[in-house]
Amino acid sequence: MDRDVIIGFDLDFDDSAARRVRRYVREVVTELGLRGDSSFVETEPRAGAYVALDGRLPDFPDHDVALLWNERSGWSAAVEDRIGELVEIARLGGDPSPAAAAVVTWVRGLFHRERVDDRSNRDFAAFVPAPRDHDFS
Repeated sequence: MDRDVIIGFDLDFDDSAARRVRRYVREVVTELGLRGDSSFVETEPRAGAYVALDGRLPDFPDHDVALLWNERSGWSAAVEDRIGELVEIARLGGDPSPAAAAVVTWVRGLFHRERVDDRSNRDFAAFVPAPRDHDFS
């Protein structure tokens, strides 16, 4: 191999955008009073985050709740169906990166909202088949 060959590509080690995203999500997590040990941030191919929330929503008392964020569409709330898939149930409109205080106010509103009496599809029965016994004897 010729040692005088110069490789002609640029290496970009500027991770300031990734640091900004992590700082923003950390600020939201902290404002929510969480430690962040059940959350993660990804920066490729697009910036996004997952934040597990404590508690259950009034309309979905049997489902875990999470906040999802991506740089294009902003924050949404999701619940896990019976097989662990996330189903979006609410979206915070407006700026995709609102102030942490605005996200916290929205999340608290989700938890303190009156329970809706219409329970149609609230248990995701239409999406996930019921578990079956596998007794093949």
